[in-house]
Amino acid sequence: IWNIIRTILQFQPEGRGTNLVRPLEYLLNLQKRKTVTFFISDFLAEGYENAVKLAKQKHDLIAIRIIDPREWTLPPVGLLQVQDAETGEILLVDTGNRQTLRQYEALCRKKHLQVKRFLNSIGVDLIEIRTDRSLTEPIIRYFKMREKKH
Repeated sequence: IWNIIRTILQFQPEGRGTNLVRPLEYLLNLQKRKTVTFFISDFLAEGYENAVKLAKQKHDLIAIRIIDPREWTLPPVGLLQVQDAETGEILLVDTGNRQTLRQYEALCRKKHLQVKRFLNSIGVDLIEIRTDRSLTEPIIRYFKMREKKH
């Protein structure tokens, strides 16, 4: 399993945009028997909820959320040109404005909590892995917790 995780983390995407529905549909069509399935994403995309619900009904779905804390804060450097990694859209943001920084951080926290609540509400276990911390600790902690449950 460590080789699979390492391969996924080293993957360099070639295209733009994220479609979380497509791999879940592939799973539902390909795998007929119930399996333990790890779904790895930052969960910043939209519109995947129904596909996750369907996959959870058929499989033991475990979400692994990759969190880059650098995406949660903007440096206060004045006007900053940013590009959306998914769409390629370029925006000009005034990071010198404290109100803008607070709104951005609040939006990030809100989205983060929405994803956690959604996954919890449908019974999907969530492992959160931060890019600035150990990869193995949250995974080991999860499996110890899961072992106690079963």
